[in-house]
Amino acid sequence: MDSPTRRTTEKAPDLSLDTKDISPLSDDMSDDELARIFCTGPVLYEFGSSKVVRLSDDLVIKGGLGMTRGEAETQKFASTLGIRVPAVRRVFRATLPNIYGQDRECWLMVMDFVRGQLLDDIWGTMGHEVRVDVARRVASIIQRLQSTPIKMPPGPVNGSDGEPWHGPFFTHYGAGPFPAMSDLEDWYNHKLDVCIRLRYQSSEAPRFHFDTLVLTHQDIAPRNIIVQEDTGQLVLLDWAMGGIYPPGFEQAALSRQWPGKWDSEFRELVLAELPDRYTTLTSQLKGITYALTTGVFL
Repeated sequence: MDSPTRRTTEKAPDLSLDTKDISPLSDDMSDDELARIFCTGPVLYEFGSSKVVRLSDDLVIKGGLGMTRGEAETQKFASTLGIRVPAVRRVFRATLPNIYGQDRECWLMVMDFVRGQLLDDIWGTMGHEVRVDVARRVASIIQRLQSTPIKMPPGPVNGSDGEPWHGPFFTHYGAGPFPAMSDLEDWYNHKLDVCIRLRYQSSEAPRFHFDTLVLTHQDIAPRNIIVQEDTGQLVLLDWAMGGIYPPGFEQAALSRQWPGKWDSEFRELVLAELPDRYTTLTSQLKGITYALTTGVFL
């Protein structure tokens, strides 16, 4: 699977493709037909072996090794909580050719095409007051997510099919899956113990303790937000690292955003609008960096 934490080789989204190259789409089109269009249609976005392809005036399809069923289920669940996301229309598996030189079984997701502009593209044209207003609206989305306890197992919604979970505070290879919140807590405390044993962390460092789970995106950044055409509403894209995690994982993830052009200013403005920055949890997670990187196999 592509590592969702790497952003060095991604192709920027092209939201202005000429629609003359787009195939007409029917609701009764087979999965195989959709997969063929995915392989030949106009690409909006590409990162590693995963890409988003325009299917029609109103639909796109995302797929590749980095796409999972859990991402689609998490995105659908976010919509039930009132979060604006591209509506998911179909999720299926298909064999895709020439994925790193081989035919591979991959997940694909058909979803609505959202007309608008990436926040990353227009942030630089906004005045300070407008940027603060956008940050306040993003913070409101985070507060809505974190104010709703979820009685589900941790990780991607409805499971990850045995695949590891990904996020800024898992390892390069991912982690888990973990059947229960207590198992997730134990894993983090094991990583803390590794750091203590090798003197990368104090023996007095606080232990991890999780008692609640909430829906978390883990990659909220200007590149993953569309300002919707006409309405100006914010639509949250790319739930590849999303799932059910403890409150504060969102704030911690914000603090570790890949250094995009506007990420630093965006992060600080959003965090300033949140009633709780979860600084203790963020410090705890950053404090086990050695065990998540160099000491990943310990």
